[in-house]
Amino acid sequence: MNRRALRALAALPALLLTATACQQSPNAATGKPPSDTVQPAAAASESSDTASSTTSWITFANGHLAYGADSQGNRVPDFSYAGYGNGKTAIPTAPVAVTLKAASSADDTSRIQAAIAKVSALPLNADGLRGAVLLGPGDFRIGGALTISASGVVLRGSGSGTGGTHLVATGTPRAVVSLAGSGQLQAAGAKVAVTDDYVPIGATTFHVASTADLKAGQAVVVQRPQEQNWIHAIGMDKIPQRSGGGTVQWKPNAGLQFERTITALDPATKTVTIDIPLTNALEKQYTHAVVWPYTFPGRISDVGVEHLSADGLAFTQAPDYATTGYFASSFASFDAVDGGWARDIVADDFGSGMGGVGESAKRITLEDTSALGMEKAIPQDVHAQPVAYTLAGQQSLVLRCQVSGSNLHAWATQAQTAGPNVFSDCTATNVGSKRFDAGPHQRWASGTLYDHLVMREGAGGTSATELSLYDRDNEGSGQGWAGATQVAWNSDTGTYSFQSPPTSYNWSFGALGKAAPPLVPGFPAVMVSAGTPVQPASLYAEQLAER
Repeated sequence: MNRRALRALAALPALLLTATACQQSPNAATGKPPSDTVQPAAAASESSDTASSTTSWITFANGHLAYGADSQGNRVPDFSYAGYGNGKTAIPTAPVAVTLKAASSADDTSRIQAAIAKVSALPLNADGLRGAVLLGPGDFRIGGALTISASGVVLRGSGSGTGGTHLVATGTPRAVVSLAGSGQLQAAGAKVAVTDDYVPIGATTFHVASTADLKAGQAVVVQRPQEQNWIHAIGMDKIPQRSGGGTVQWKPNAGLQFERTITALDPATKTVTIDIPLTNALEKQYTHAVVWPYTFPGRISDVGVEHLSADGLAFTQAPDYATTGYFASSFASFDAVDGGWARDIVADDFGSGMGGVGESAKRITLEDTSALGMEKAIPQDVHAQPVAYTLAGQQSLVLRCQVSGSNLHAWATQAQTAGPNVFSDCTATNVGSKRFDAGPHQRWASGTLYDHLVMREGAGGTSATELSLYDRDNEGSGQGWAGATQVAWNSDTGTYSFQSPPTSYNWSFGALGKAAPPLVPGFPAVMVSAGTPVQPASLYAEQLAER
């Protein structure tokens, strides 16, 4: 019997388990539940609406949400901290500092970059802003990269529609606008062990070995390393090899690094309270979780791009476009940014659509944006699909977006992405006959909300759309369990395929569409009200309103 068949058999015991405090997870290699494996109570056993009689995960009555928890305290996380200002601060409007008119035909990269440099040299005002470079109506030809690398600088157009500002990208495929600081997280104190046996999903308090190097108001990383015994418990050391090879088994790594702020500290009990709930459990059985103060001196803040459109079709002429170039073709990228935005943007004909939020960026909002015509910029015969909207950082929000194209992933996270992150109130249309899906892409992203999303086949589309929260098995180089503590809320996605990974949960509320089989059988997700929408319409909007 091959390994894939063994993994399928390993899932069968999970279907028979009931919610208990020490539910055992089946061993992915042997199909037997190892005696040293503890699963969150009820995880992977709540395969239908009958599960809600065990745990009422969320109820909505008298205009308020109420949360249930399993016997270990795990609950659906609060996602409202995603976005600029953690959702509670409006995106600011920077004063215009420099205005540029559209030229007749010359490349405009250098003069726009010179204007950005001029604004970058201005002092910050009381709101943390230096100013905006305002581009007038018309076409601006961009043969190089436009880079914002100083805090408080905004690139603004005169509208994204007809008669507005239009960037025409040429040359080598790339992100047309790069908003990026420099450097990386730097430890500013010792790593302090978390001493709890189990800190549940959604927790804001935990205990540590010492509070000597910690203080209220301090920025810290709560780190959950991915260690070998946990990798074994979830079966990611025995991923079946793909035909032709190339599958890489998971190895121990730094894991999830949640950036948080200490809001309270009790030295007597060694209790730490943080500002934003954790979106993954900290289990002493599987990991040696630690907390450490950090700085990030190269990060920039209060930067944005807004009110314009752009076109990347010319990138398709690059010699290597059909092999790797389409992955590099995007409108914008954010990295080493704490607090940034893109709003009112229409990105046409880019292979990787709007682009992405990098792993060292946080509190980014992409609002009222579109990635359209991607079928013209993605080779339709390739098997490696790009992503229209990628979130690899944390505490970030994609709100009211549109995607059209084919042979792509509409919305995705990446490896070890620490939540919370949110995709909310977006639509995606498959206009062709190739793959068109959404969901966590690889190697355990934590804490993503897929909220009030719609996926459809367009007038010319002949292929189903799908939201996938599951074990991606040996896709890619061994993407495996792509995400945990993922929530699908009132999403109408054509088809869907949901599973809960060992040691954690994925939840679905009010899913519309047709259930599709996952790549690896078993491990059912928590399904609530499948086929019937739930209230409120948007979990993100309600959580934010109630915070």
